[in-house]
Amino acid sequence: MTALLPLDLSRNLSLFTVPAALGLALIPHLYAVGSAGFNIYDNSYPRAYRDTLIKDTSIDKVRKQRILRAEACSLNGLETIGLYAASVIVGNYAQLGTSTLNSLPIGYLASRFAYTLSYVFIQNRRLSWLRTAIWQVTAAYIVMFWVKAGYKLL
Repeated sequence: MTALLPLDLSRNLSLFTVPAALGLALIPHLYAVGSAGFNIYDNSYPRAYRDTLIKDTSIDKVRKQRILRAEACSLNGLETIGLYAASVIVGNYAQLGTSTLNSLPIGYLASRFAYTLSYVFIQNRRLSWLRTAIWQVTAAYIVMFWVKAGYKLL
């Protein structure tokens, strides 16, 4: 693993995962804009993007739904990043062990990546439960930070 990732996991890398989580939250938006075409996205009025996309008739329904899910996934990532960042900070404040401060964020980022893929690419309603299950795992990593920090500070 260290040959693939030149990271020293014996050191606390948790704070670096917050910008990584931000990047992961923005990737679906970039995918959506690239998939829809830059003529639909107006950077001077980005909030109109969704309405413009829905009205556009040049994009087929399946692709349009995938683009809309990618945008929703990005917004979900941006909505939850504050709580994630706070959990990393509280874990550091409580001086959790280095292995915990590295393993919880790695688990969070891995599950968030799986969530992103499932949100954007699973179009079958019968499989949509998988996205919800992965989101719950992602939320559990955040909760674990708070619980472990709480016990450490008792």
